[in-house]
Amino acid sequence: MGKQTLTTIAGRPDPAPPWWSERTCVVDLATIFLASLAGLVWLVGWLDNPQALTSNGVFKAMTVREWLKDYVKTPLDPSNFHYYPFVAFLCHLLDLAGVQTGDPRRQIALINCLFGAISLCIVYLLVRTVTARRDVAWAATAFHLGGAFFLNLSISNEDIIPSYTFLLGSLALAAVWFVNPTPGRIAIVAVVFALSWLFEWRLMFPTLPALLLALTLAPGPLWKRLLRVVIFLVAMVGTAEIAMQLWGPHNGNVGTVRDLLWTGKAVESGWAGFAMRKVVFLWVGVTEYLLGGANMGDASYLNVIRTEVLTATVLIAAIAVAWLVLVWRDAGSLSPRILAALFGVNFLAGEVFNFYSQPQDPQMQINVMIWLTVAWAAIVAAATLRFGPAIPRIALLLAVALLSYNIHRMAPARGADGLWRGALQRIEGQADPSRTVFLVHGFEQLVSETFYEWHGEWNYFAKLGPAPSSKPKIKLLAFVNGPIHRPSASGEEIAAELSQQIGHAMDLGYQVVADYVWELSEASFTSYMATVADASKASTIYRVLHAKFTGTPLFVDPVAGAFFRLQRAD
Repeated sequence: MGKQTLTTIAGRPDPAPPWWSERTCVVDLATIFLASLAGLVWLVGWLDNPQALTSNGVFKAMTVREWLKDYVKTPLDPSNFHYYPFVAFLCHLLDLAGVQTGDPRRQIALINCLFGAISLCIVYLLVRTVTARRDVAWAATAFHLGGAFFLNLSISNEDIIPSYTFLLGSLALAAVWFVNPTPGRIAIVAVVFALSWLFEWRLMFPTLPALLLALTLAPGPLWKRLLRVVIFLVAMVGTAEIAMQLWGPHNGNVGTVRDLLWTGKAVESGWAGFAMRKVVFLWVGVTEYLLGGANMGDASYLNVIRTEVLTATVLIAAIAVAWLVLVWRDAGSLSPRILAALFGVNFLAGEVFNFYSQPQDPQMQINVMIWLTVAWAAIVAAATLRFGPAIPRIALLLAVALLSYNIHRMAPARGADGLWRGALQRIEGQADPSRTVFLVHGFEQLVSETFYEWHGEWNYFAKLGPAPSSKPKIKLLAFVNGPIHRPSASGEEIAAELSQQIGHAMDLGYQVVADYVWELSEASFTSYMATVADASKASTIYRVLHAKFTGTPLFVDPVAGAFFRLQRAD
C-alpha cells in the first residue's frame, strides 16, 4: 500500500472502473447533487441578498436582462463570450417555469446553485477516482462545499461559478487521464477547458500552463510530449474558432479567433499592476477563501478579521506542507506529480495573476485555490491508511464545522434585498433622482441597488441635459472611476476632472448629493480606495474635493447611511 498514500492510479493505464459501473457511486452522485442543490437554493432564500459578497453580479444581471429583451441585437462580449447568452437562456427557462420571473439578478443566484452542485459532484468523482475511497470522497466534497468563497459564490449572482465548473471539470479529467494521455483524452480536456474561458476569459491564464506542464510528465520521447501539447492547443483554439463561427455576423462577434484568445480585459485599468499595497489584499484573499469569505475592499478591515485571517493562514500552511511532504515521498509515481503540476502550478500562476489584478476578490481566488481540496483529500487518504477508517469521519465533521462557521459569517448580511427596496423609496422621497446627481465611492451596495432598479448608465454624463432629467433615473459620479479608467493620471488630474463634473452638474441645475463616504476621515478614505489607488493619489483626491466643496447634512437613511448636499466652498 506504500504507493497509495496519495493515489491509486500510479502505474496503471486506467485508474479505476468507470464510475457508472459502481452503484454506490451513482447513488452518491445523485445524493450530492440533489442535497447540495436544495441546500444552496435554501441558502439563497435564507440570505435574501444575492449580492452580499460582491455587487459585480448585479451589473452582469443587467446585461443578461438586455439579452432577455433582445437576443438578436444585444452584443456579445469577447471576455464573457458564452456567459451572457447561456445564462440568459437559463433565465428564460426560469421565466417559463415562473421562478423569480423577470428578475435575472435573483435568477443568476439560482443558476449558480445548479453549477455549484455540479462542481461538488466533480470533486467527489475526482477524489473517489484517485483515492479509491468513498469515505474520503465524501469528506473532500463536504470540505469543498464548506469553503467560504465557494459557498458564497454558489449562492450569489456573481458570474464565475458556471465557468469555474467547466474549469474544475477540465482539471479533474486531466488529473485522471493525463497519466495515460491519448489524443482523444487530450482533445476532450482541451474542449472542456476552452468552454471555461469562453465563459470567463481570464481563466485561461493560470490554468493553461498547469495543463501543458502536466501533459509533458507522462512517459515518452520529447517529440511525443511536444505532440501532446500541440494536440491540446489545436483542440482548444479549434473550439474557440468553432464558437466564433457559430455566432456568425451576430452583433459584437470578434473578427478572428485571436480576438478571443486575447481580449485585454482590464489590462489598462486601475485594477492592473503590481503594487506593495496589494500584498495584504492577496493574503486576505487566500485566507478568506477558506474562512469567513470577506471581500475586503477597505484595507483597515483587516483589523476586524485579523484572528480569522491568522487562523486560516495556519490551517492553509499546514495543509500545504503536509501535501508537499506526501508528494515528495511518492515522487516516483506519476499521478501525484500530475496532481501537483495541475493544481500547484494553477495556484502559483494564479496568485501572480491575482497580485497583478484584484487579489482580494472571491472570483479571482476561487479558481486558483482548488488545490486546497485536493491537498486535503490527499492528507485524509494518507491518514486513513495509517490510522484507520475513523479519519474520514473526523474529516467530515471538520468540514461540517467549517460549513457552519461560514454560514454563520453570512448572517449579518441577511435580508438586505428587502431592506434596500425600502431604502430606495426613502432616498427617492428625500432626493428627487430627476434633479439629483449622487457622488459615491463606487463599490457600495447603494450603487448596485440603484443601477439595477433605476436602470443606471455609466456613460450618461457626456449627454446629460439640464435638470430635471428622468433618463437615466440614477445619475452617479464615483470616486473610483478616475483611478480605474485613468490609472496613469495623477491624483491632481483625477480630482480636477471630478471637480469639473460636479461643478457642471450644479450648473445644469442638479443638486449633488454625496453618500456617507463624504464624511470619512482622510485616513479612512485612503484605506477605502486602496484597491484601486495608492495612498498618495487617494489623499490628493480627498483633499482637493474637500477644499473645493462643502457638505451639508441632508438626511440619514437607516440602511444607506448619511447623505450630504454639496456646495461650492467659495
